[in-house]
Amino acid sequence: MANGKWATLKLHQLRLDQQNYRLGPQKTQRDAVRAMIDDQGLKLVRLAKDILQMKGVNPGEPIWVVPGDARGQYIVEEGNRRITALKLLETPALADGTPLEKPFRRLAKEYAADPIRQVEVRVYPSREEVLPWKRRRHMTAASGVGLAPWKPMAKARANRDVGADAPRFLAVAELLADEKDAVWNEIAEALDGRWTTVDRVLNADPFSNLLGVHIDPKTGSVRFENGDAKSGRALLLRILSTIGAPDFEFSQIEDKEDRETFIRKFVTWSVKGSSPPSSFDSPSPEDELPDDPQETPPNDKDAGPAPKSQPPPVDPTPGQQSRREAADSARRTLAPDKGLRLLSVGGVRLGPLYSECRKIRVKGNENAAAFLLRVFIELSSEALLHEKNVKIPRSLRDKSVTKWDDYKVKLSDKITAVALHLDPDNNAKVFQQARLAVRTDHPGLHSIATLHGYFHNRHLLPDAASIRDTWDGWEAYLRELHNALNDA
Repeated sequence: MANGKWATLKLHQLRLDQQNYRLGPQKTQRDAVRAMIDDQGLKLVRLAKDILQMKGVNPGEPIWVVPGDARGQYIVEEGNRRITALKLLETPALADGTPLEKPFRRLAKEYAADPIRQVEVRVYPSREEVLPWKRRRHMTAASGVGLAPWKPMAKARANRDVGADAPRFLAVAELLADEKDAVWNEIAEALDGRWTTVDRVLNADPFSNLLGVHIDPKTGSVRFENGDAKSGRALLLRILSTIGAPDFEFSQIEDKEDRETFIRKFVTWSVKGSSPPSSFDSPSPEDELPDDPQETPPNDKDAGPAPKSQPPPVDPTPGQQSRREAADSARRTLAPDKGLRLLSVGGVRLGPLYSECRKIRVKGNENAAAFLLRVFIELSSEALLHEKNVKIPRSLRDKSVTKWDDYKVKLSDKITAVALHLDPDNNAKVFQQARLAVRTDHPGLHSIATLHGYFHNRHLLPDAASIRDTWDGWEAYLRELHNALNDA
């Protein structure tokens, strides 16, 4: 089996692998680029930004190539994501019509000032020669042969080493760590894969308020209010052993109220004291705590990591449309939770709200889903009106309205103002549904009147299919709105 040889090649010599296992067979290079965009979404943008920041691709991750059909051309066997990012920076038009069009056109300007047109690669004689190495890299991580991703504990230590706040679970683990303590070692092993679940508990306000344990994420220190370190350690071991138990379910601490209920079970062993909390005692907003993608909530297949912001959807190609319809046929959530239709939603309030829209199962939660949809539409509209400094119309100023979040401003007024700001000529089809929905003579499924009726009409009962359809009706409006917010 050949080990290949190093070479420096120009970007235009490299062709994406149209037989990429990640994407499946692609007919053309352009199809390969589009398939990578569909698969990776905003990850490609982040990768491109990293390449620009570091002024090159990661030298610790070699790019493997084999000779192509044409003289001087090479097919990328390993590193297709990085080469795709470079090609999009070099030719942003490749992303036209996709959710990544705008970000890559912006990044391309930065790239043009200091382009990267050559990359170091490892050249193998043939695809057959490189395949065994690819398999070791991507398929044997669990055995220890391939590349093993960092687990939450390793990521926490790495963050601390660069001066970032480390998760509170790292401070607790280091406090309790003892190679000779068989009890702790057993608990630590049981918690492997559950550390971000532990952090949800440690970040909850009641943890310090009720139990008297204060953790500084900057220094990694742990303080017990009554000064009894032995009792404090015993309390922490009791909590962590409960989370690590085989019968523990993520649903026990999934919501804010659940976390408080869980913490109250340990009040008997509290180490509360008379000493006032230090300035570091207020935990980070727990509802904004990011889940680690490596962690799978125990015994709860539906409770996954909190979704990250995703790229906005575009009109799908026929092939994409079939995949979308197949996904929607089995959709249970209010908003699609994956695929081409994900929105790019940011912000400390809107981001978590959108995550809930993608997570909530509509069946059995129809009223909650309808309420969540209405709130998301309204807060999204208010955010754009505020960020873009949209002027309040005279009709509202005459009512002494000075802010868009004034209770006197109707939801229909906000939606109308958003549509007028983003489409002043009233020509864009994406706002047609929204403009129709605010009309008082339009009692349709997607109308504001119907949304209000779910809460004010005791005879109007929302059903799961109708609520999902209502989201679909507002999706184009929300997509354009959040695209505009991202450009703010």
